[in-house]
Amino acid sequence: MKSLHAVNVAATKVCHYFYPEVKQVHTNLGWEQEYFLVDEDLYFARPDLMLTGRTLMGHDSAKNQQMDDHYFGTIPERVQAFMKDLEIQALELGIPCKTRHNEVAPGQFELAPIFEECNLAVDHNMLLMSLMKKVAHNHSFRVLLHEKPFDGINGSGKHNNWSLSTDNGILLHAAGKTPGDNLRFVVFIVETLIAVYKHNGLLKHRS
Repeated sequence: MKSLHAVNVAATKVCHYFYPEVKQVHTNLGWEQEYFLVDEDLYFARPDLMLTGRTLMGHDSAKNQQMDDHYFGTIPERVQAFMKDLEIQALELGIPCKTRHNEVAPGQFELAPIFEECNLAVDHNMLLMSLMKKVAHNHSFRVLLHEKPFDGINGSGKHNNWSLSTDNGILLHAAGKTPGDNLRFVVFIVETLIAVYKHNGLLKHRS
């Protein structure tokens, strides 16, 4: 809350050079959740998967992500049914899921919601990960959220798309159609880069 307040105060002051009517700047977060789906029967045949959420023994799989062909393929019907069920239950909880697609590794998928206020987005992501496990079980799947469940291929990453917007709906990190709007875009991009450069230790800190 303190960091969001600090960003609001500083960004609002900069905003007044371009839009004097702005009273508040909101911090937005749009996360993308990658995950693996494993058939339950195969999952139960691997004690390492059951205990740790990743493989610890055995040789590499015969097919990895060499051709990236899974990424361009259609979503399997069982997975489609899981995704649809998950999205309906997520919407009932107020989580606005939007994107669904294959990811680059075999058995890897991704979902993403419409961006929200930062704290709410984090809460929704935590809630959704729990919901994914419950819904997957109902479809005879197990969800792997480990950051590197299989050696040699992509992991279950989480990408965060961060931005600022004003209380009257202006996205400050979006390029504009006028020279003034483009100047605002460049200013906020540069300010963000300078903040990351000066305070990168804070961003890397883990409590």
